[in-house]
Amino acid sequence: MCDSARCPQATHHPRHRPVWEKTVEQNKVFIGMLGRGQKAERARLEAELTRAEKVLADIDTASDGSTTAVGTED
Repeated sequence: MCDSARCPQATHHPRHRPVWEKTVEQNKVFIGMLGRGQKAERARLEAELTRAEKVLADIDTASDGSTTAVGTED
């Protein structure tokens, strides 16, 4: 997935929202299934979840009447 956290040229548009929303849902499920001994995997998934939630928030913010794509600067 194109991700503005990984690529400064990435842009996110409302059409990308379903993919990012699914990523959030899947990570929440996976985190809920992890045992206490899987701290490294939990930390990795929580970081990915946080990033995906930020992208979703940025998409929502940008789509509220703005035509500027997320990840771009004017």
